[in-house]
Amino acid sequence: MSMTRTHLCYPVSPLHFSDEQINIPYLKQQLEAFQQWSMVQFEQQVDIDTLVHLRSEFIDHLLERLWGFYQIPKHVSSFFKRNRIALVAVGGYGRAELHPLSDIDILILSDYPLTKEIEKQIGDLVRLLWDLHLDIGHSVRTLRICLQEAKNDISIMTNLIESRLISGNQLLLDELHKQIFSDKIWPSREFYKAKVQEQQDRHKQYHSTSYNLEPDLKNSPGGLRDMQIIQWIAIRHFGGEFLQKIADFNYLTPEDIEDFKTCRKFLWRIRFALHCVITRYDNRLLFDRQLSIAKMLGYKGEGNAPVEKMMHDYYRVAHNITELNQMLLQLFYESILEHNSKNKPYDIDEHFQIRDKLIDVKDDEIFKKDPVMIMQLFYTMLLNPQVIGLYSNTIRQLRSARRLLTNLLCENAKARSLFMLIIKHPDAIEKAILPMHKYGILSVYIPGWKQISGMMQFDLFHAYTVDEHTIRLLLELDSLKTENGKQKHPNSANVFAKLSKPELLVITGLFHDIGKGRHGDHSEIGAHLVEEFCQLHELETKDTDLIIWLVRYHLLMSVTAQSRDLQDPAVINEFIQIVKSKRRLQYLLCLTVADVCATNETLWNSWKQSLMRELYFSAKNSFDSGIRQIPEQRSIARQNKQEALAILVKQNYDEQTIKAFWQSYRVDYFLRYTKEQIVWHAQLLLQHDLTKTQVAINPNPYHGGSEIFIYSPDRPYLFATVCNILSMHNLTIHDALIITNKKGFALDTFIVLDPNGQTLQEDRNQGLISALNKALQQPVYKAVTIKPPKQRLRSFLVPTQVNFLSAFNDSQTYMELIALDRPGLLACVGEIFANLDLSLRSAKIATIGEHIEDLFILTNKHNQALDDNTCQKLRESIIIALDSMN
Repeated sequence: MSMTRTHLCYPVSPLHFSDEQINIPYLKQQLEAFQQWSMVQFEQQVDIDTLVHLRSEFIDHLLERLWGFYQIPKHVSSFFKRNRIALVAVGGYGRAELHPLSDIDILILSDYPLTKEIEKQIGDLVRLLWDLHLDIGHSVRTLRICLQEAKNDISIMTNLIESRLISGNQLLLDELHKQIFSDKIWPSREFYKAKVQEQQDRHKQYHSTSYNLEPDLKNSPGGLRDMQIIQWIAIRHFGGEFLQKIADFNYLTPEDIEDFKTCRKFLWRIRFALHCVITRYDNRLLFDRQLSIAKMLGYKGEGNAPVEKMMHDYYRVAHNITELNQMLLQLFYESILEHNSKNKPYDIDEHFQIRDKLIDVKDDEIFKKDPVMIMQLFYTMLLNPQVIGLYSNTIRQLRSARRLLTNLLCENAKARSLFMLIIKHPDAIEKAILPMHKYGILSVYIPGWKQISGMMQFDLFHAYTVDEHTIRLLLELDSLKTENGKQKHPNSANVFAKLSKPELLVITGLFHDIGKGRHGDHSEIGAHLVEEFCQLHELETKDTDLIIWLVRYHLLMSVTAQSRDLQDPAVINEFIQIVKSKRRLQYLLCLTVADVCATNETLWNSWKQSLMRELYFSAKNSFDSGIRQIPEQRSIARQNKQEALAILVKQNYDEQTIKAFWQSYRVDYFLRYTKEQIVWHAQLLLQHDLTKTQVAINPNPYHGGSEIFIYSPDRPYLFATVCNILSMHNLTIHDALIITNKKGFALDTFIVLDPNGQTLQEDRNQGLISALNKALQQPVYKAVTIKPPKQRLRSFLVPTQVNFLSAFNDSQTYMELIALDRPGLLACVGEIFANLDLSLRSAKIATIGEHIEDLFILTNKHNQALDDNTCQKLRESIIIALDSMN
């Protein structure tokens, strides 16, 4: 029996299929025809509620007709008992909500176990449904077993509370409903607590945010499941139709209810479109699907503009759902768990009161009468540590007042004073800034925040929208005060603890990416906006200057550490000249570490930590000593050589033997390698036949990565060979140092990490060493076939760029490569270097989501910088090789 009837009707009803038409080819044809008709109606903007319910109705009629075709009775009587039978829709299908790829969950319910004859009939029915490629989830249970399993499993209970009859015995289903809505099976209190815990656990799987760049329409915070949670709780406690009940109890205003319906329609339309562009059930808005869905929904624009518009609307809807969800769960809590509570609200001042640790307004019109009281609300929360959140009524009044504001709150002097008091409080970020973001107040206070709210970042590097990334940056800064933060970032935490004005980093963090989405350099735009903000808030000139500088150069430390050669004194000198002071350096370190960690959950690792530490201390030592120039290269090389010699002599190596051994080593070797590496190499090679290849993996991680050392006769394609083997072993190269001694032997080092950003497991070492040795001993190099990008990467447009940077050394050429990542890329680039007879001196490899930004330091065969003609040939060769596979 169909639950929903609509004005729009599909012209063919399965109820009218003849017995002759009930065969697999014909039924498949009818299902496909219905699907095509639904898609046409969808493209013609037919109401999505109608389409979702019509699909359910079509399946209802099909199942009802098949139930009759297989002659399954409503009941079977015998001398001893009467066995009633019912075909029941459960879950989403029970709500009469079916999207094109939704599961069709059914329950065959009976009083007693079925006879073998009826079991066969039902088995034939289910097999037919499978043959039709319908996603059927079915169960066959007696009433007693069904009730027992519902009692033991909250998910089964949830599926049953919205169950409805398709065919068979209605009285049997009525009895099931009577039992499951009794207090014997999941009383309202226990059901509420279980569903709330289920929501909390589910949210954690999505980092507790609605602002993931590839959200799950169903399960992400602010998704359909958050709407269904409150629906299930309401049905279990109040019974009846969900929205009607919450309207009857005044839990939501008419505007809120309309907002709820609008949000659901929006998510349903996206989900329907998603199910039209994929072939297997999924609810994730992955990057490679977003453009097709956006265009299907009518979003216009060039490039990714349709996606950005669609996702901006999505995040707005998810935010509204989250607010409605929280409001209703609080109200249900009072009705279900606290309806007999003796806890009464108590005043904390003339404007606010506390209800069960939640802050509430005493006057519902307070925010409309004086919008400054919005800022006072969050400051009051800071002054009262017992407050853990906002009461539902306060949330409702904030939502209402927010819509009425015509000017930014920061234009009011009292609001500015409160903002400055807020950010200076030690708990400001977690107890005030985070809630202000959660309830949309930052958008009505900070100039430019509304533009970045829900702003898409169409790449695999960032995991969150611009505003969510910004908030996570502030939370990362806050974590530097915790024990966990001190363990994770010991150096940054130590520096943070000594900052005289940590609140300056709060303002910096809020503005560091606020210029995104506008034409021009977002750092420069942000610097201009934050200058106006600081002047408006009357900060001291030196503090304003620091914040402006930090916003303008917030990427400096990250880019220098990860994409430049830190062993080159000229690189450090340039960094020092830009930073200029130890104060800037300290603030920049904390900002950079928080920025990297807030980008995505997996980006930070020991390798990046070591690079930041090395750069920080190189600059700090310079500022501490008052020397603004790093010593010249020969001085550094001489010091490294002397200190390594002293260590080796102390280990009982003969000094003259070592000096003779090093006679074939150029200054470059002692400059580029640390004293520890030089000692390790000597220990390996002094006991080795120097005419043969040696491959070793350092047992001690270098900068948090696994260090692979290769001693081998130098030859063309050596770099390509090594890169190919490492790629085959699923290892990511982060750094490569290429040195050749006077006898023509390579002394190369590769720093690698596994796919999880970890160093190599010891049990993998021998296999990798054997593979490298075997490859290096092959007399002829076998060219690598670069593979096309992985499927997920193909939706990203990353034009291959080859840039030649200003060189710190006149005898070398610095080449930057930006390209779409793909297997075999480094080996291919290495082949091109060899084909052009170029020598690679060093490489810094950085994979940033879907693309790479690599730095290569090159010379020609005469150890000279490349001329313009060679640079042009190199650029053309790389672009042709890589773009041919895009």
